[in-house]
Amino acid sequence: MAKHKLLAGLVLGGAAYAAYHALDLEKREALKDMAREQCDALKDRAIDYAFYAADALDDFKENLNEHMGEKAPDDGVEDWRTATDETADATDDDIVLSSDDVSAMTDDAPSEPATSETAEPTAETSTDAETSEK
Repeated sequence: MAKHKLLAGLVLGGAAYAAYHALDLEKREALKDMAREQCDALKDRAIDYAFYAADALDDFKENLNEHMGEKAPDDGVEDWRTATDETADATDDDIVLSSDDVSAMTDDAPSEPATSETAEPTAETSTDAETSEK
């Protein structure tokens, strides 16, 4: 199936190439100009949609700020726009390991037996099963 599509693409591409070169110079230039115009129109449309998206995002931000500005913050709760992250400056909470640290951790760690929660039924599960059977 894929071979047929590849073959069809090659045949159609070759036919289009041969037809293009069979045209005289004026028709080639007209074809190129038409392709450039359509490409420019497509670019303009994409730019317009980008501006529409940016405007919609700005409107959303304004509405959010108006909505959040209407609500009075509770006592003891810091406003979300003026809140600071006190832990952002702390470097002791960052976890940075090198490969040497990881291998040392796995060598030193005692192996713990794996426990399965489903291996042994608890008293609650056995009484639930008994009551559902009655």
